[in-house]
Amino acid sequence: MITDYQWIDDNSELEQLLFSIKTNDAIAFDSEFERVNTFYPKPALFQLRIVDDYYLIDMTKITDYKVFVKLLDNIILHSGSEDLEILLNLNDKLPTTIFDTQIAASLCGYGLHFSYQNSVSELLGVELSKAHSRSDWMRRPLSSDQLQYALDDVVYLPELKALLFEKLELLGRLSWYEKLMKQKVNSIVSANHVDTTFIKIAKSKKLTQDQQKLLYSLLQWREKIAIKRDKPRPWILKNHEAFTIALKQPKSNKELIDDVGLYPKFVEYNAKNIFALYKDSQQLDLTVLPKFGNLSPQQGVLYKELKQELVKKCEKLKIPTALIINTADLKSLVADDKDLNNVDMWQLISQ
Repeated sequence: MITDYQWIDDNSELEQLLFSIKTNDAIAFDSEFERVNTFYPKPALFQLRIVDDYYLIDMTKITDYKVFVKLLDNIILHSGSEDLEILLNLNDKLPTTIFDTQIAASLCGYGLHFSYQNSVSELLGVELSKAHSRSDWMRRPLSSDQLQYALDDVVYLPELKALLFEKLELLGRLSWYEKLMKQKVNSIVSANHVDTTFIKIAKSKKLTQDQQKLLYSLLQWREKIAIKRDKPRPWILKNHEAFTIALKQPKSNKELIDDVGLYPKFVEYNAKNIFALYKDSQQLDLTVLPKFGNLSPQQGVLYKELKQELVKKCEKLKIPTALIINTADLKSLVADDKDLNNVDMWQLISQ
């Protein structure tokens, strides 16, 4: 149990912490946040371990985020996609050096979604509580149990990193880790929710090309509004509502309400923009639309062969196939008349 830590809740204390950091210090980092009624995650608490010192930063009180660019430039975390997204939103950049213990563990044979608690239990023999994983972290004051849970999330990260780094070295997989981490960072920086949502909807529904164009335009419009208002996407327009509009193209406010199920107030403010998309969307070039991997019979045969080859290789190496390429991306690869040799990670593991 960690009882000696510093609680930081103003900018001056945060700056003092920054000045105490040595250039070679790797900082164990985790964050607690809320993402219920906003587009962007709202940071509530940052947990840090620096060498043998512990810090809890009350993000509800901090206003100067520039400090974090330097403070969190060399970090250790576990399953850090959301933590990194928060840092990117705060600073418009990501840390220079990142060690994600979950990605490292997956390359050492522990599975794709090996949790922090499981990692600590398996590698260090310590059992951690999961009792406060669903806490309201924006509320103050935080209980002593919440504080301990938050500290536990960083206390073992340096030890996990040391063990996993050694395992990666022994297995000769450090270059694999570096490639995966680079891909992870790129996916966070260039995340495209519109394209992935379009593929998810369009590949399972039969839409004409004109309907696909309208669906894509509706999703783009929703993204802009959600960002502008800092509201969750479904609060603006749900996926099934966007699909229904693309499919039926309601011609009046009443049809948007009765046939799609939109709220009258929402229709009053947004119907004009939605109707304008009916015409504007048709100006889109079809090449702009994301491909969702419709395969010809010959490509279907190749896809099955490549999937079998991928599974066989990964079983031999005891790593998840999704580390190399997921099913959807493999289909898209084949649809583009490419094969596994066009995948960077496949080239690495095949050397």
